[in-house]
Amino acid sequence: MRALIKFFYSFLIPLTVIGISSCENRNDDFAAKGKAEFSLNMPEDGAKSLSGSSLDSGVMSYHIMVSIEDMDGNSVISDSLIPVYAFGTGFTSENVELQTGDYNLTKFLVINPSGAVIYAAPIEGSPLAYLVNDPLPVNFIIRADQVTRIAPEVLLVGDQSPGQFGYANFGMQIIKPLGFWTICILDCPMCMRPTELTTAKLTVFANNGWNYTFKLEPAVNHLIIRGGSDFYYFLLEKEGYFPQKLRFTAAELRATTKENPLVLKIPWDSNQWKTQIFQPGPDEGKDAMISNLDADKNFGKYKYFEATYITEPLLTVMRSNRSLIWFNLNALPKSAVIRKVTLQLSYDLPVPFDPTYLTDLDPSTGLARFGGVLQQIVEPWEEDKVTWNAPPKTIEANQVFISPFNLNVNFITVDVTRLFVPVNEVAAPNYGMFFKLWPVERFPGFRFASSDFPDANMRPKLTVYYTIN
Repeated sequence: MRALIKFFYSFLIPLTVIGISSCENRNDDFAAKGKAEFSLNMPEDGAKSLSGSSLDSGVMSYHIMVSIEDMDGNSVISDSLIPVYAFGTGFTSENVELQTGDYNLTKFLVINPSGAVIYAAPIEGSPLAYLVNDPLPVNFIIRADQVTRIAPEVLLVGDQSPGQFGYANFGMQIIKPLGFWTICILDCPMCMRPTELTTAKLTVFANNGWNYTFKLEPAVNHLIIRGGSDFYYFLLEKEGYFPQKLRFTAAELRATTKENPLVLKIPWDSNQWKTQIFQPGPDEGKDAMISNLDADKNFGKYKYFEATYITEPLLTVMRSNRSLIWFNLNALPKSAVIRKVTLQLSYDLPVPFDPTYLTDLDPSTGLARFGGVLQQIVEPWEEDKVTWNAPPKTIEANQVFISPFNLNVNFITVDVTRLFVPVNEVAAPNYGMFFKLWPVERFPGFRFASSDFPDANMRPKLTVYYTIN
């Protein structure tokens, strides 16, 4: 038994669950999803064994099979097969998108190119569970716009039975991954120009219910999918183009090579998204500023669109400024269906930055919690009458977060689609956007050009992408 223990310990992999912050921290009101990433930090001999199956594309022909449950025991992911990629001496999986919340990893198997389970994470209470520090289930937390890395401890399977690890069986351990080569092009038979490779999103569906989404690069892509199906359905998507639905047999996929890849075509003329730009000036534009220190004063003709919190030199108090803006979309066709909306905001001189506000951090991420929001205005208002003491009502549903930024250009582009095509359906009219600091006024804020700004190119620009029904 001592020899057996010593043998298995040589294949233990330490457990680490590390939350990696994304570039931008938002609370759940703005983003309800995060990502999980599974990693294997192999001992040198194990790493050499796996790296022996690397491909020219750098994609490993190994997979992991995982099952995940929520804290109520409901299955969230069941026997999902995920490709594993080489990363130094370790191996990292594709990111898996999940809703924010607490989860338990209940199954974790490493599968070689032949479809056999070679490593397994033991389940608590199983005969081999005592060999690891933290057997399954392993708890982890998904936070909005963050990547959580999970690296469970695994044991070499060898001749051990599934029961030794706590599994009734290893499920579909005889899984033969299917690799194929593919490119994606914008297809224009009548165009007198070279074939144009392009990026796209490809979701592959097997007839047993398995599916996975890949990001295609504008080059030859080597993809590894779950084998065992006679045919596969493809959903090919690219923003601005109609989705393409395709069907291929396993034999067709298997016959592809790097020199003769499967060509996925997006018709060039399926780009049915039209655009309309709105960038009104002082006469056509409707925006205003309101200020707490001039609570009854109207600032309908004001050259800045701002959300600021700045010391007032003469009064030695803090001045809070907020802004309202509305765009007249009547120029859109009556049958237009809005698909995407962006707002470009420009500034001439940035608001003086106060680094002390960064001392108040979110304890869970270590990032500053403060920024601004654009909220939906749900009451009529008039540019030349609105004041701090008489603002229109707004709602938080579908609000858009703007984080502090440091750019080498004098503008930002904000995706405000959710304010025009609500993610959360609300029975409320839309009278524009209200700009204020969030969640409380703690830092100087943002100051952009308004429709009254002298330089026409710097005025707020709304771009609407739409289709015609």
